[in-house]
Amino acid sequence: MEKLNSIFYGPAGTGKTRESIKQAVEIVKKSNDSDALNLSEYETSNYDGIISLFNNVSNLPELNITDNDLLSDIQNPRIDIEKKKYRGYSKADLVNMKNDVLEYRLYPLIETVTFHPSYSYQDFVEGITVETNNKNIEYTVKDGIFKKICKRAIDNPNYNYVLIIDEINRGDISSIFGELFTLLEDKKRLGENEELKINLPYSKDNKGNPEKLAVPKNLYILATMNTVDKSIALIDVALRRRFEFIECMPNYDLEDLQQKIDDVNLSKLLQSINNRIAILKNEHYQIGHSYFLNITKIGELTEIFKTKIIPLLQEYFYDDWQSICAVLNQSYNNAKSDSGILISSNINKNIFNDEFEELIEFRNKKIFKVNQDFTNKDLIGIYE
Repeated sequence: MEKLNSIFYGPAGTGKTRESIKQAVEIVKKSNDSDALNLSEYETSNYDGIISLFNNVSNLPELNITDNDLLSDIQNPRIDIEKKKYRGYSKADLVNMKNDVLEYRLYPLIETVTFHPSYSYQDFVEGITVETNNKNIEYTVKDGIFKKICKRAIDNPNYNYVLIIDEINRGDISSIFGELFTLLEDKKRLGENEELKINLPYSKDNKGNPEKLAVPKNLYILATMNTVDKSIALIDVALRRRFEFIECMPNYDLEDLQQKIDDVNLSKLLQSINNRIAILKNEHYQIGHSYFLNITKIGELTEIFKTKIIPLLQEYFYDDWQSICAVLNQSYNNAKSDSGILISSNINKNIFNDEFEELIEFRNKKIFKVNQDFTNKDLIGIYE
């Protein structure tokens, strides 16, 4: 069986999100009904608007709606559902039909979500939301993105569905997934010999019993993980066992990096920087190739160093300018104002009275800043 759960991990800027989107499209194209998706003209190398391709409502599951005009109105998000009656339907009926169209339709086949520290199980699976109706407070169950896409995949077994979780390790994974960890196993999926269902905490059936949640075999979960944010070694063992981990590292062989910009070899430039970072920090802190894509002029390259690369190095090394100079292969002690990517100046120790001399921790402290006039020769000096 093809692996249903995968995590793309690596340093920032190595194309993890792009790779997950590319993989998601390949998975969708393998659906039994992929011919109906009309994807023949869409290649995975074209990433612009890739998610929006699956965000239409032209193909709907059975909704028991025969009035085409009504269906068209329901698809309009600006419809006034606060009216007591609409074309003979009650407000409750209309809300339910609108929900079916907008939340549980066939599309989108690909959904995306980003985890963050405050993201919770209630956001991901289901939770209780508070609404006001005629000054009355109502507590209703709100389905999360995972529950929605599970139901959509179960209702449309001939299509593959993909949930992309960006920055999965930025959230409290154990809390967000909860008992879903067990359902993610391939052999516990719906239709397998060991299929398993769990009771949902809030949703009830017509008899008042908890509704069941199962994960279908046609739902794939792809995730990205920035190893700088949190070491991969700290990831929950339960998550490791259920996901395939795919490493994404800087690619120095990309066509964009094989060109020279005003004699600056982009591939050698990036590789030299990363080799030094790997020694001074570790390989998880390397700089991704995406920072150097689509560069055509030396001015664009120097601007990237000023606004992205140097600030990133400052964050990595906590303003340890000696290490930053080492990464850039330039002198720390002799950083002059007329050359180099970084220039420095010494603090005037006379700014303090003699009685405060003992308070001065760094008597020879240097102040560094980016040389706004550095040239291609300074960049070439990084790898030569």
